[in-house]
Amino acid sequence: MPADIYDWIAELKSDRWVLDVGSGEGSFPGAEFCCAWLALDDNRATFTTKVRYSRVFGKGHQLPVRDGSMDLVICHHSLEHLAPLDGTLGEMARVLKPGGRCFISVPNGYGFCDAVYRLVFLGGGHVNRFRKDELIRLVEERLNVRLVGWQKLYSSFVYLHKLAELLETQPPGLPRRQKMIGWLPQGSVDFVQRVLYVGTRILDRWLRTDLSVYGWAFFFETPPAEAVVEQPSFLNVCLYCGTGQPAASAP
Repeated sequence: MPADIYDWIAELKSDRWVLDVGSGEGSFPGAEFCCAWLALDDNRATFTTKVRYSRVFGKGHQLPVRDGSMDLVICHHSLEHLAPLDGTLGEMARVLKPGGRCFISVPNGYGFCDAVYRLVFLGGGHVNRFRKDELIRLVEERLNVRLVGWQKLYSSFVYLHKLAELLETQPPGLPRRQKMIGWLPQGSVDFVQRVLYVGTRILDRWLRTDLSVYGWAFFFETPPAEAVVEQPSFLNVCLYCGTGQPAASAP
């Protein structure tokens, strides 16, 4: 039964391998690990020396990795960006060791949070849209793994904070829609972010909706599980970085 992804990472010894597909700056820069870690991305601009991963430049559907060489494959907030989807999943299946593990987190492609994101950022590079049960079935079939745990991921609508920072600099080539948002009074975007943060949680409690849910995190293993476990979710999500945290650790 999974505890969280940090526990899975910590269990891996120095002779074990992690592949972080679509890693950007690195999916879990705060994780403590002694395993070998490959962070793969197709954007060379994201490859810095700040994080202690081994950097690999490549595409999700053309992984420069040997067959059956990875103990853990991570696809953290990146599968929605990777095309072709079937080719990417096929490559993940190819490189995963027999008995290996897979961690995938994605937005609900038909949820409120992702709809706002797509509206503000004109799609924002989300080329794949997922429903929970459909994605679970797809991953299980393509990677020959089974779901052992999952959790809801709550949103702070952090992309609006990033939009506010972007509007302050007004870089060249800013889309017309974002320029129009920039005409609003200063502080409007941050105010809307806070209203959405609080308002969606209140509505969820009153109406039993999932407006504040960004998406889901899924834990897959090769052996079949006796029962799928829903992990605790973190309602407290940082307004500035989007990271969830337990209530006990909130300031």
